[in-house]
Amino acid sequence: EIVCYSCSPVRDEMTAAFRSSADVWVDAWQMSDDELADRIQADKVDILIDVSGHTTGNRLHVFARKPAPIQVSGFGHATGTGLQTMDYVLADPVFIPQSARHLLAEKVYDLPCLITIDPILDLPASEPPMLRNGHVTFGVFNRIYKISDEAVEVWSKVMREVTGSKIIIKHTLLDDPMLRDNLVARFVAQGVAEENVTCLGSSPRPEHLRAFANVYISLDTFPQNGGVSTWESLYAGVPVVAKLGNGASSRAGGSIVAAVGLDDWVAEDDEGYAAIACKYAAQPAYLARLRSDLPARIAAS
Repeated sequence: EIVCYSCSPVRDEMTAAFRSSADVWVDAWQMSDDELADRIQADKVDILIDVSGHTTGNRLHVFARKPAPIQVSGFGHATGTGLQTMDYVLADPVFIPQSARHLLAEKVYDLPCLITIDPILDLPASEPPMLRNGHVTFGVFNRIYKISDEAVEVWSKVMREVTGSKIIIKHTLLDDPMLRDNLVARFVAQGVAEENVTCLGSSPRPEHLRAFANVYISLDTFPQNGGVSTWESLYAGVPVVAKLGNGASSRAGGSIVAAVGLDDWVAEDDEGYAAIACKYAAQPAYLARLRSDLPARIAAS
């Protein structure tokens, strides 16, 4: 039996979708912590899962009262709550490494991959763009404020080493000419020719997904990784180079890439990241096979 305690006054189509999946729905946003804890106990809930973490509007004070025998932090960033009354935190083998697990109040319960999206089933297969245009095209379809100076430096190093390579950066904010010019200037300052940097702005989602047909290899941002954008690239058959950092948000990319069996696309440092990008940029036959195999790999993961 699934009981949902809705702690937000917002009502939209997502609320309706969750409500239709619940056996019992409780509008709990006006309940005090004591009232909600009493209601959960009265409902005889065995396993209580939090999906808010330390974000605005959370009900961690309810979890501190331990109204259910097993309590789980299911918030999608696997940072833990610090509550001794929280028994488990959902993560995956990459998101929280073994060396850090002693730091959490909760016991880590591993899923195959913590960050997932609904399957993208209608994405048409595409041939590697290198076969059409004769050069390697890297892609970054992440939010541009995730693009750190360190990432630009590493990407530029890769582009200097991969002769004739180009990069496509796509994000809604790049409709703004000033932001676009500023981003291009950051690459130019690292020795990348302006004509080798293409900036694309907003587009309807189907068109956005089809734009991966022009990308040979995707480059994940760091230290703040991609999530949905990483999955979108993989569903399009475009592998993603990722780098592991110390925090949860800097391990999401590696978590996703490893979950579909591409462990050798995950680096520990900048040098390893650049080496992976350069290595596979020189293997067009392998990338062509991988491009056609990735959707099936994801389905089996």
